[in-house]
Amino acid sequence: MVILVAGMFFLWLVWRAALRPDTIFTGLLLLGLVLFLTLFNARKKLPFLPLVKASTWLQIHIYAGWFCLFVFLIHVRFRIPSGAFEITLALVFCIVILSGFFGLFISRDLPPRMARSGEPLLYERIPAFRLRIQREVEDLVRQAERETESSTLGNFYVQYLREFFIHRPSAFSALQRGERKWHALLAETNALERYLNEREKAIAAEVRDWIETKHNLDFQYASQRLLKFWLFVHIPFTYSLILLGFAHGIVATLYAGRW
Repeated sequence: MVILVAGMFFLWLVWRAALRPDTIFTGLLLLGLVLFLTLFNARKKLPFLPLVKASTWLQIHIYAGWFCLFVFLIHVRFRIPSGAFEITLALVFCIVILSGFFGLFISRDLPPRMARSGEPLLYERIPAFRLRIQREVEDLVRQAERETESSTLGNFYVQYLREFFIHRPSAFSALQRGERKWHALLAETNALERYLNEREKAIAAEVRDWIETKHNLDFQYASQRLLKFWLFVHIPFTYSLILLGFAHGIVATLYAGRW
């Protein structure tokens, strides 16, 4: 990769020294790289074809992405573009590159953490599981009130737990490594035991288990949302970049008097 970048940089310097149209060359190369990178999405949609393995495609995609960024920098000559169209094109390119790097990070970081958080769940079924957990906990609280004629657990649920079990996490909460809120709830539940009788303590232990289950479920849900969300940014902007790139290439070629 380093040799390729160094070779590209040397070739660019030679073209500039020879007063050749280096921007046309680097622009065409950049457009070709973007088209090549787009093939990765097509490869994922055709897993049955005897092509290169998806893991190999991914590595090529990553290295080509880095090389594409370098070609972009020499294409704009390491300066901020001027003009509304050029600035728009550069912004779209930056969104594509940054979203790609972000996708690379979360695709490496989240799956191992998801595996440690429990059994993988279908994204579409998670809301039903969340509702089921909430109802299970509420049933336990009502059971405690009926059997013990005490509202201690009920009051505790309304004050501390209800919002936690109703809450739907945002996608970006998957990036938060701190678990203070979860541990704080467990600590509050443990502290409550001094006010409970034996039957209430048994039910409180079940509630603690559901708190941990809900915590793991929230992480699964947020992680899967984030892994889906970044594609809804990366892919549309990639196709927008291709269209803008073609338009930019046509205008630049006409302006340079090539047609």
